[in-house]
Amino acid sequence: MILKRYLFVYPVVLLFSFFGFYLLESYFTIPPDVISGNGNPGMFIVIAFLPFFIVGYVLSYLVAKNDLAPYLNISTRLILSMLLFISCLFLLNAIIKDAKELFFALGGTPENPESKIYRFGWFNQYTNSVFFNMYTFLLTHKLTIIFGLFTSYLKSQYDEK
Repeated sequence: MILKRYLFVYPVVLLFSFFGFYLLESYFTIPPDVISGNGNPGMFIVIAFLPFFIVGYVLSYLVAKNDLAPYLNISTRLILSMLLFISCLFLLNAIIKDAKELFFALGGTPENPESKIYRFGWFNQYTNSVFFNMYTFLLTHKLTIIFGLFTSYLKSQYDEK
């Protein structure tokens, strides 16, 4: 019963984690047409919400492994994992499309001397939305759930031997 307490905390942590991603994407990413000062104010949000991000991933793993997988037979776990993986491919496609559009608007990547973000590095005030957006939030949690289902499968195979 003690282990099940995280099921009450999980939605709250996911909500805070989602809110952190939302803030970084919507409020702490500078549009390409705006001149920005020095530094990335989004780093403050990353630091503030990092515990929620980490706990959210851990709880997603635990829910998948301990609370979802035991109620699914092996073939259902495999089908669910495959469907999640396929949806991850669609999310990855959307992430790449958005990143290409952003880098086009910025004039290129940080290595391109013609780019607005030349020598800024990959994680800067213009590119927060490449790393922290709704697609990456869903992608990372889906991958964590797939990992949880996979480790529960490995554990069940190990326990049978």
